[in-house]
Amino acid sequence: MGVKDRNERHHSSPAPDAPQSIESTHEAPPSSGLSRRRFLETAAGGLALGSVGALGCGTEESPAALPWDREVDVVVVGTGTGLVGGLTAAVAGASVVALEKRGVAGGSTGHSGGVAWIPNNRFMAEAGIEDSREQALTYLTRLAHGQADTELLEAFVDAGPVMLDFVEQHTRLRFRVSTIMGDNADYHPEWPGAVQKGRSVEPVAERVGLFGPELIEGLRQGFESAGGEILFDTPARKLILEERADGVREVVGVEATRNGQPFRIHARRGVQLAAGGFDWDFEMKRHFLRGPTMYTLGASGNDGDGIRMAMAAGADLRNMNEVWGISVYRGEAEPIMEHRMGATLNAEVEKRSAGSIVVNARGERFHNEAADYDSTWRSYHTWENWGEMGFRNLPAFLLFDSKVRANGKIAGVDAAGELPDFVAEAASLPELAEKLGIDAEGLIRTVARFNVYAAELRDPDFHRGESSYDRYGQDDKAITLAPLDQAPFYGTEIAAADLGTCGGARVNAQAEVLDPFGAVIPGLYASGNNAGVGSPGTSYGGGGGTIGPAMAFSFIAGRSLAARTHGSG
Repeated sequence: MGVKDRNERHHSSPAPDAPQSIESTHEAPPSSGLSRRRFLETAAGGLALGSVGALGCGTEESPAALPWDREVDVVVVGTGTGLVGGLTAAVAGASVVALEKRGVAGGSTGHSGGVAWIPNNRFMAEAGIEDSREQALTYLTRLAHGQADTELLEAFVDAGPVMLDFVEQHTRLRFRVSTIMGDNADYHPEWPGAVQKGRSVEPVAERVGLFGPELIEGLRQGFESAGGEILFDTPARKLILEERADGVREVVGVEATRNGQPFRIHARRGVQLAAGGFDWDFEMKRHFLRGPTMYTLGASGNDGDGIRMAMAAGADLRNMNEVWGISVYRGEAEPIMEHRMGATLNAEVEKRSAGSIVVNARGERFHNEAADYDSTWRSYHTWENWGEMGFRNLPAFLLFDSKVRANGKIAGVDAAGELPDFVAEAASLPELAEKLGIDAEGLIRTVARFNVYAAELRDPDFHRGESSYDRYGQDDKAITLAPLDQAPFYGTEIAAADLGTCGGARVNAQAEVLDPFGAVIPGLYASGNNAGVGSPGTSYGGGGGTIGPAMAFSFIAGRSLAARTHGSG
């Protein structure tokens, strides 16, 4: 049978031996990881098991026929931005339970900046900042690099502003144009369709600094006030499916673990997967990402659980080669990884300082040190095609001179503090190169060239300081450009890291999960970092570019679930 025949058969008349039930066969701890081949074998194994049950050739009873421990309309897996979907369904009158793997709500959003990037929102209009649907789509289309269908871009742009108004109406949260992002909310302000400021919004709050806790607390209270319930310490393990009378397999529930025992919850209208990415599953990262990212700022529970469950139910995948990229100090990040603690933003902030550069082991600069962090992540992964091959720009090193030490911070420490052991100090550049394992001749050449142009506030090699984003709204390029010429010199290794992964189950404009043939898997929805949405697509739009799309598609999922009845397609 050809591909065309298979597609027609799938859409028009399901096979008579379609599986009666599917469960994930992944029984290892969530952090154990699986290779790409093992994922496919797992999904196929689930299909085979279900087929045996449907044909009556096996003795195993259909999981959907077993007794339920709880019955509700909607189950949401995860309590970060997934709470938006739960709130939306609950306000519409659905009974909703959210399953949280950890003992605290929020996921990565809970310790984030809490900023959401939503184009054409009401708050920017109230501030006199112009935007439009057309501008937003122009900008997003370029950001997506072909990795997002037009329907996803349009769904995000259309739903985002409505979502913010809905959240304000049904929670204590109030939003404003972001203050912590300043005048550089869009990360590519010179691109067509970009807006310098206003698309990034944050909760109005008394707190200073990050607003993630405020955002999650407001969503949690609103969700519970609308009748929603959160079950903490209840990790979801399996999706439960049953075959309908029309032969289509439908998601009807979730099996979780509660108090050490299996806990089966019936979802009459369906399940929304919002369980985060695969930030902490480094086996998945090795097999799916463009290049290594061994450190993460993601929440400790993000092991790819939602993606595995979706795959075992037959889901297609999208955007699995992408992360929300960042740079970290390796010496700071590595010791805390074993405790499942995320790295800090120190390296990302400090590499922008005037009097600093980033080089590879050859002593070569390879990117604009002041550019946005997500775009910078890709520059580490240039691949050599000769010799031993490998990534030319790994390892990488961040170098400073004494101006930075006197006027700024290194590894989060100001001039009055004692630098950590992982930062080297030297009286000369050759001495610093020797301590760090950098080619000294290459470094001297690079610094000599950089210094000539930096003294003129120019960077013809990587255009540092030319974008207003590089300068954080200041006209003076000296904020980021100055010669590296005042001893003593300092340096340390930096590494490509991430705020989280952003690929997963393929969804349509209604947040419905699709199978590899483009057909909807009834009863299954996805949003956030376990959905294959991204920005939508590959790149970060601006401050809050992770949270904005996640909240918008969670809202879409909740709206779809609220309108759905069991077996309605």
